[in-house]
Amino acid sequence: DINGKEVCQRVRSDSALDDVRIICISGMVEADKIQDLRNAGANHFLQKPFEVETLIDNICRLLDIEQLQT
Repeated sequence: DINGKEVCQRVRSDSALDDVRIICISGMVEADKIQDLRNAGANHFLQKPFEVETLIDNICRLLDIEQLQT
């Protein structure tokens, strides 16, 4: 098994993945654990449950694109 922190560390250790953005999604909300994820390279954290629109907004912000309105 691998946890989110390990995933972040592995992605960040590979220079070929420098442009990859990481959004961690979890039900845990302990501030120190969230900070650990950020320190490991996570760009953002979403707490479950969340609205799909929240995820889309975060992806758009991380990719610096404007969301199309439908």
